[in-house]
Amino acid sequence: MLTNIYCLPGTMCDEQLWNLTQGEVRASLNLRHVPIPMKDTIEAIIDALAEALSAEPINLLGFSMGGYLACAFVLKYPERVNRLMVLSNTASGLLESERQQREVALNWVTKQGYNGIPKKKATAMLGASNKGKSELLDIIFTMDKALGEAVFIQQLKSSLVRPDLLSALEKVKCPLFFAVGSDDSLLSRVVIDKIKESKNLNIRTVDDCGHMLPLEQPVLLADLLKEFYL
Repeated sequence: MLTNIYCLPGTMCDEQLWNLTQGEVRASLNLRHVPIPMKDTIEAIIDALAEALSAEPINLLGFSMGGYLACAFVLKYPERVNRLMVLSNTASGLLESERQQREVALNWVTKQGYNGIPKKKATAMLGASNKGKSELLDIIFTMDKALGEAVFIQQLKSSLVRPDLLSALEKVKCPLFFAVGSDDSLLSRVVIDKIKESKNLNIRTVDDCGHMLPLEQPVLLADLLKEFYL
């Protein structure tokens, strides 16, 4: 019998995010994609997820923005999460540089419309050894195009204000595991070191990997998932 894992994606990511990893865990795990609800605030998104997800305790996996949402969900509904793994996120607020970039992007789209993720931005999300892999960039571009302007605006606006959740997560009783790329420029090294020093939180740094961990290291991620959820 397959073990279900409910998977929350990152900004401008759809079910294609999980396909490479699903191929590696096909015999044991079922990665069930859960789209991010189209709501205006983090709180409203969490409430919508509470209605969409099973009331029974679930295995939860979140990537990037979805990782933050998964952390917020377990804090509000601890009895509804069996185990939680967070990828490419540290449950902290956005770096100031990233917040400013998002505000610039929103202002631009409001005035000029959305023309898709720039190649420079997509490439920057990959680790040094993966920047030249066109097949990974193609997935990023395809996901972005499939979701489009309305989703882009909603996801950026709703996630600009992100309270730091890390201290509260120290008290969560369910098993909680973080995995981050060694080359992820969107995450704070200070926060990652803080998680490493925690007695109640576990974190793994994945080599040869930027922000797009499920795409860049699907085989290693498959091993982590099987070890954590089975």
